[in-house]
Amino acid sequence: MSDNKFKMVDGLDQPVSDYLAIMQCLNQYCHVVDRGSVEQIVAMFTDDAVLLTPYQNNDGFGGKFEGRAAIRTWYEDYDRDVRAGRRHRRHKISVPFITIDGETATSVCYLDSSTVLESANTLQVSSGRYDDKLVKSDGTWLFQERVINIHHVHQVEAFDELG
Repeated sequence: MSDNKFKMVDGLDQPVSDYLAIMQCLNQYCHVVDRGSVEQIVAMFTDDAVLLTPYQNNDGFGGKFEGRAAIRTWYEDYDRDVRAGRRHRRHKISVPFITIDGETATSVCYLDSSTVLESANTLQVSSGRYDDKLVKSDGTWLFQERVINIHHVHQVEAFDELG
């Protein structure tokens, strides 16, 4: 093992530069979903990527959006229906577990978000998990598949807004 790799518990050597680039991709996604454009979000996915949203729909199957055009439509709807009516959006990841195998990788990380719903002036807090498959394309790590699992959403009526 060299200085540019680290060994996982199962003995698999992981390249540090790819690990850091994937961490940057995961963090960048949070920032562009909170404050960026739909085009910035969509650019983080491969042309043939799949976005899965099992928390949507009551039939237990959720949504499946294949390809950048379908993913763009989902984020345009998200932008109009979710982001537009909220302020102080902040969503973050924690405890990422990344496994790299050459030009492909998997990642599982927890997500937490908070925002103020403008219509009711209430705080909304949610948590869940991202399950990702990523590929390295022209030196850049992109999402090949992203599963957004939302486990719970809470409304908080009384809170102090400091700015």
